[in-house]
Amino acid sequence: MTYLLLATLLAHTLAVATINQFSLTTWFMLVASALQTWLCGSLLLTISGWAFNVQNTVVLVSWVANITVLIAHIKIPLVRFLIHIIAVAGILWIMASPTTTFNLKPYGWQMDLHILLSITAYAVLSVSSVLALVLGLQIRRMKNNVFAAQNMTVNHLLMNEEKLFKLVTSGWLLLTCALLSGVIFVDNFLSQGMGHKVTFSLIAWILFALLIFGRLTQGWRGQTAIKLNLLAMLLLAIGYLGSNIVLDYFI
Repeated sequence: MTYLLLATLLAHTLAVATINQFSLTTWFMLVASALQTWLCGSLLLTISGWAFNVQNTVVLVSWVANITVLIAHIKIPLVRFLIHIIAVAGILWIMASPTTTFNLKPYGWQMDLHILLSITAYAVLSVSSVLALVLGLQIRRMKNNVFAAQNMTVNHLLMNEEKLFKLVTSGWLLLTCALLSGVIFVDNFLSQGMGHKVTFSLIAWILFALLIFGRLTQGWRGQTAIKLNLLAMLLLAIGYLGSNIVLDYFI
């Protein structure tokens, strides 16, 4: 396991080191994603079921976020840099202070489907929020008349903004399916110590829905859309990662 952690860490570090060389950093990202696939399987798959804790969840969400960036063909160096940093932080966290407590979830297609939808939704929406943060910085720089690179032009900004809303819409649909699958397939969905998690997820779901509705009907864009996106993702993170941190370290 140690060698796998080090190899995955090295691949992400090399991707960061070559972040301004798109082709090379993409190859390193592919290698890192392949290694992280193996790592996630080693961390989460056990004989008794899925072994979840906050550290494993961060690495798993990071892995799906890497794949999302590749599929969405996001080229902005700062977005890729932040996604790699999240992966590096998760791996270093496991190496420095591994958590020995796990929340085992037995295998079964219903639970597997719920987990798949939930993790994918969190990952896609996480990428959308990182992209929103970077676009917010770019908009501020453009207002200050700072044109430092080609990706700072208005056309590139609009293209990336359109990509942002596609990610938000995709993530929101996945989150909708995840919540529905939880209600349908998970027994006592609101009474397994997950009530606060579901509450925060529902509030985030409403905010993302409002963002999509505002985009379609009012043409929301720029700082308004970015702030609402970040607020919704913050609530989602508090509900999911926050609850796992409490369960792993305080209960």
